Amino acid sequence: MNDATKTGEKLEKPHAFFSEPREIVIDPALSKDQKIAALDHLEQDARQLLMASDEGMTGGEPNKLHEVLDAKNALDKHPAEYAFDVVLHDLRAKLTTELTVDARATIERAVEALHAVEKLAPGAMMENVPSAVPEGVPKPGSKAEIQDEIEREKMDP
Repeated sequence: MNDATKTGEKLEKPHAFFSEPREIVIDPALSKDQKIAALDHLEQDARQLLMASDEGMTGGEPNKLHEVLDAKNALDKHPAEYAFDVVLHDLRAKLTTELTVDARATIERAVEALHAVEKLAPGAMMENVPSAVPEGVPKPGSKAEIQDEIEREKMDP
């Protein structure tokens, strides 16, 4: 199976390739538009399951509409911010399982610490994330970049 075929199948049958909607968000083989298409497919399925449940039809797979919508929102986040959210989500999920007293206490402290960082300094986890543009280089589309390009053109014979 070539990459294009596999990508096409991921878009048409995301359930076969991803157990959780957030896995689509971190798939490096998919573009943002492809991720949106795959998540749209999952959202449609989740809404149909919700309608069936409302009509009294039960017994199928659980509805993951909330997870799909969270994954769609994550596409607009910076990767480091999304990673922060994933870690927090995973720690909370771990607290719902059987743990030793020490493990539970450690995870609870970690969750509290993450919440404290989030409350005291929103966006603080982004401060140490390197910019895609190196320091001293004008940002794409900025006036400084345009001026820099004009100056370079003047030097070109």
